Amino acid sequence: MKDGFVKNPDAALRLILRHCGVRQKVRLTPQDSRALPAAFLRSRPIFTTFNTFYEVVMKGICGKLLDIDLASGKTKEIGIPVETARRYLGGRGLGARLLFDLLPAKTDPLSPDNILIFLTGPFTGSMAPGSSKFVVVTKSPLTQGWCDSYSSGRISLEIKKAGYDGLVIRGRSNHPCYLQIGDKGVEIREADRIWGKDSFAAEKTLKGLEGNASAGVSSIGPAGENLCSYACINSDFYRQAARCGVGTVMGSKRLKAIVAKGSKNCEFHDHKKVVELNRANYERAKVSQVFQARSKYGTPLTLNFTHTGGILPTKNFQFGTWEKALGKIDSVGVYKSVKSHRSCQSCFVHCSLITEAAEGKYKGTTLEGPEYETLGMFGSNLLIDSLPTIIQANVLCDKLGLDTISAGNVIGFAMECFEKGLLTAGQMDGLELNFGDDEACLAAIEMIVHRRGFGDILAKGVREAARQIGGGSDRFAMQVKGLEFPAYDPRGAFGSGLSYAVSPRGACHRRAWPPAKEILGGYPPYTIEGKGEMISDLYAENCIFHSLLVCDMPAKFIPLTLDDYANYFEAITGEAISRRDFQVMAGRTETLIRMFNNREGFTREDDNLPYRTLREPLPDGPGKGQCIGDENLQRMIDDFYSCQGWDSAGIPTEGTLKKYGLTDEEIKW
Repeated sequence: MKDGFVKNPDAALRLILRHCGVRQKVRLTPQDSRALPAAFLRSRPIFTTFNTFYEVVMKGICGKLLDIDLASGKTKEIGIPVETARRYLGGRGLGARLLFDLLPAKTDPLSPDNILIFLTGPFTGSMAPGSSKFVVVTKSPLTQGWCDSYSSGRISLEIKKAGYDGLVIRGRSNHPCYLQIGDKGVEIREADRIWGKDSFAAEKTLKGLEGNASAGVSSIGPAGENLCSYACINSDFYRQAARCGVGTVMGSKRLKAIVAKGSKNCEFHDHKKVVELNRANYERAKVSQVFQARSKYGTPLTLNFTHTGGILPTKNFQFGTWEKALGKIDSVGVYKSVKSHRSCQSCFVHCSLITEAAEGKYKGTTLEGPEYETLGMFGSNLLIDSLPTIIQANVLCDKLGLDTISAGNVIGFAMECFEKGLLTAGQMDGLELNFGDDEACLAAIEMIVHRRGFGDILAKGVREAARQIGGGSDRFAMQVKGLEFPAYDPRGAFGSGLSYAVSPRGACHRRAWPPAKEILGGYPPYTIEGKGEMISDLYAENCIFHSLLVCDMPAKFIPLTLDDYANYFEAITGEAISRRDFQVMAGRTETLIRMFNNREGFTREDDNLPYRTLREPLPDGPGKGQCIGDENLQRMIDDFYSCQGWDSAGIPTEGTLKKYGLTDEEIKW
């Protein structure tokens, strides 16, 4: 060795590649191999960025990402050694490693320096139940912190069939553009003719331009173009990566859409075994009453139990029940409008409902949905009991590219401000924002998307709107870290409050789903004992699902266990994995995400809940008189931090970093 370099760099590189499970297919050039420091021979994963192709021994992954700079137009491939896939799997896990390593600290989320990452997982394309998911990872313009937003859609499979595990998108184009991804790589194409179109029209136009109706398309609508802070990314018309403003980041890059169509076969270890597992699990699912109910009624079934459990958001989270919802916008009411059922690709739960408005002004409007969150946030939260209006609001948000959870939350907040005299019709261009006013709700969506009048302020999210309105409105601005509450009132399920508070992306129902235990599972909902451990365990479980990139529904409603997923993992990748391996991966990922937020300036003070949740007792339902309370929240946070291996300030301890191999992990992209 001389000056820290191996004398024979070709031999050194082969040694490293062999250590990482990568088999060389093309001889390295001297330029590729000469700059390899001997320090890379440590037993830590590395990433290859050489202009050479490597075949990854582990099945289920392609072993490379497509790196695209919209400003320069340059693209390159980033190799992923198998050991890195073992440590992070894919999806959220790999996204955490990428964002932490590639994004400079304190980057403005809307600057060209922010990166937008689309990732698949090892299960993508395998036909395992719920494996059509993908995740978008970035720094959120809504929270200024970590963001992972999930969706289903054909684009995940087509990216994989084009030979990639995901995309890393940098820079900002100097004109509207879209990406066309195929077997030969990527082309950056002009999007002037679709910029300004709604997302449905854009997808239809792009499929026509590309001459392939089966292509995967992800696009933004006017909300993303206009940089509304909670804009979403649409796929297959009715599938959204909705939360945290991923569509806003895409719009800031002047990237209208991504079109992908590949023809390569995804290589899996034992496809026959995957089919056998599917058959066995389907037979198991068929006898499950929970599975049957979810398949028939979809997520609207959730409204019935949130109402019964007293956690249904009503009138901007002032109440926890709403009798008028029953038979109108609950599972019974929605089912009357169902025309057919649909499943995501590679899933037999088929929980998606195709509905049609049956009466009124919006009669004939069709939708894939509405899902529970939209029914809660545009229904009970706004005191709207008209299913046709909710269907219309849902279609409007989907077309325009707006997160229905945040939009319903923000409009509910604005309605309460109007009711309290903090917001006037004059500020809203003459619009009277009364609870229960269908037309006011729909008009508010348009104002927000096009940033007209006070809609410009509401487009920034409920936290920023409360700052500008003042008058104590922050007390009922239902958000954590800037991300608006989803459709569960934590006063009736204290574990949900803890989960919202400590979530790295803000108020989130995808990190954990405590109501399943607290409302349905007999776990005491109004106590704090054991809640830290419960949320820590649920976070780990969902991190595994979201790194393999499978939907929560099969796990919850077949149900599939971690042992089931370990069996799928071995059939797909050829590698054995244990529950313990899964849990260590999850702990490593969640700790790395916490480190990212710590680096961005987040502290324990950001793990908090709004005044209403902490100090205003529920006035109705089984939880009448309950609120979480400041002291109770802090005790639950202490317990959660302890379970995670973080100190009292929420910073991972040295022992935790060593446990997960994060102290000396050096990855070169």
